[in-house]
Amino acid sequence: MDLGFTVSASTQRMIIVVFIIYSLVIMGLGLYVKLASRRSSNTDKVADFLTGGGNLGSLAVGLIMVTNIMSSGGMVGGPGLSYGTGFIWALCVFCSFINIFLSLGSVGKKMSIMGRRTGAQTVLQLFRHRYQSKAFSTILGLCFIIFLIPYAGSQFIGGGRLFAAVTGLDYKVGVFLFAIVTLLYTLTGGIKSLSKIAIVQGAIMIFSVLAIFIATGGELFRQFGSIQSAMEFVQETNPLLFDASTYAPLVFIGTCCIQSFALIPLPHALMGTFTYNNSKTLKNAIVVGILGYTIIQFTMSGIGPLAYAVNPNVTQGDYVIPMLLSTLLPPALGGVVIAGAVAAIQSTVAAFFIIIASTIVKDLYKTLFKPDLSAEQENKGNMVFTVIAAVVAIAMALFPNDYLQVIVNFAIGGLAAGFFFPLFLGLYWKKATPAAAIAGTLSGTIVYIAATVVDAPIHPILLAFAVSGILMVALSYVTPKVKRGVFEVWFGETYDEKYAKMEVPPIGQ
Repeated sequence: MDLGFTVSASTQRMIIVVFIIYSLVIMGLGLYVKLASRRSSNTDKVADFLTGGGNLGSLAVGLIMVTNIMSSGGMVGGPGLSYGTGFIWALCVFCSFINIFLSLGSVGKKMSIMGRRTGAQTVLQLFRHRYQSKAFSTILGLCFIIFLIPYAGSQFIGGGRLFAAVTGLDYKVGVFLFAIVTLLYTLTGGIKSLSKIAIVQGAIMIFSVLAIFIATGGELFRQFGSIQSAMEFVQETNPLLFDASTYAPLVFIGTCCIQSFALIPLPHALMGTFTYNNSKTLKNAIVVGILGYTIIQFTMSGIGPLAYAVNPNVTQGDYVIPMLLSTLLPPALGGVVIAGAVAAIQSTVAAFFIIIASTIVKDLYKTLFKPDLSAEQENKGNMVFTVIAAVVAIAMALFPNDYLQVIVNFAIGGLAAGFFFPLFLGLYWKKATPAAAIAGTLSGTIVYIAATVVDAPIHPILLAFAVSGILMVALSYVTPKVKRGVFEVWFGETYDEKYAKMEVPPIGQ
């Protein structure tokens, strides 16, 4: 396979060895968490799987946010897209600095308070209580599953390409290896396992992007004498990488939305809101999350044009990071850096699997069909559907798309299109009604998919936001609101405890 660069056999062997060691350490940490909690009750095991017990520290919460949002898109697909489209992509990504602050500090704070008031352990549980609608939570749950599974598949695509490019092994082998390691440590402990591993993986990710950036800068100085001379070379040979009109204005604005506000309603981003229990942890987690995310995302999103100056012959954008780590870094360090990219992929996919499993078992099956489902049965169901989700994602990854980031952006947009307004209006607008939330979710999702299929001249997310928002606000004025008791739970300082329960009593009781 022609990649536009070559990797020596010794480098490939060293990277494989480091990858194996890293994988064994990660699986060992997951197993340790599993063994440490073997005496816990089934109820505690469910809580650990979904929320980490709700008492994680600020470092774990902050790095869970970073590792959940960062993915093969940020570590592989993003640099690849900027290699092909230029700094315009980096400019879009620079809008994303706000998302962790809002996800934890604004949206997350209100959700955490409401989670403690209602006892909700998942996003869907919480908003089923807010809108008092099983129909809404069912529709939203199906949307989560529809978009999260291809999102997970895209992560395996990134992992498979990364592994194949730097080791010379078959792409499918890389997909299966990534999937197996991720699945094993997800099954061993869920969020509790993920929180322990997130600290290790977050540190490796930050070290990795800094190592790649420093090595790239050093190579540019070696080849050109200065960054300015390197960029002049890029300007002469590929001026498109400096062209601000690569994206049409409405496409540019929509892409900026995908990389900023659209990240906030993502279910895996909101998972962190259920994992802490005091404001001090929240404040420190925001600082940790923003610093970690800024270092990783801002560095990787703008490295494409720099990589072009290093090697303008890479045959596919997604091979940019494999090229840099395998040709500019010492083999052992290259192995550590690939572990950083692996960390981003594995953490994100693990969060996807937990959400998919909990959505199917707790939010759909238990809510709609078997309310008396025991904690033991729920825990077993989480394990089963985690495996099923992994199998489906692997199957999708075996037929990869040319541009990984395209799949990632589509999935992010789809998740946000149906949940953005039900989330924000449900949290902060007292007049939002159940019927309006259902209409907002359905219309946003349908419009987003339709606009993507017909290749509309405006970014699909903008159309979806406009339709969903207008329809939800309009219907909220003409459709019945939730019971006053539920309203007080969400917006009052005092409330009746019976209305804070997930199953609110009928009127008159």
